[in-house]
Amino acid sequence: METANPVFPPQISADLIALDKNGRVILVADIRGSRVIKRTLSRFTSYLKATQTTVPFAMLVDPDTIQIIKWDGVNWSDVICSLKTIDVVKHYIRDFDEYIRDYENKWITGGYLSALLQSWLDDFAFHWKLITPPATKELAGIGLLQPLVDGSTKTDVEIAGDIILRNEFSDKY
Repeated sequence: METANPVFPPQISADLIALDKNGRVILVADIRGSRVIKRTLSRFTSYLKATQTTVPFAMLVDPDTIQIIKWDGVNWSDVICSLKTIDVVKHYIRDFDEYIRDYENKWITGGYLSALLQSWLDDFAFHWKLITPPATKELAGIGLLQPLVDGSTKTDVEIAGDIILRNEFSDKY
């Protein structure tokens, strides 16, 4: 008796994704504790080509810079939006001035940076913190603002095409 080997769709892990109001992935993000490395883009490219999925934006984040690039289905654009990380996330840190004073030579990394960025993107959907979140004008200018409205975010996810296989708050696989 022959047993079939299951075929699994290509998948990718992302630190953060943004979904539009219909649940489609519109942005994948790689968040680094140190300077962004270029391997991330080749990993995202392989995934998008293998799944024939169009995720229109990628965000590459390190403690200094948030870079947003656009995917046209074949290639990545050059950086279409570059923001200073501190200018975006400081609005989501309680007692920011005190935080900076206490941690003057240390910077936000890892899960905390990811959570701050998730808070920022969620602010575009729900305006839970600010009526006009940081970089609203810039995101509107590149076409990312409107898809974020009424959308959602997820952190530490594995996706295959538009299907979320796992995220940090789910025990379904």
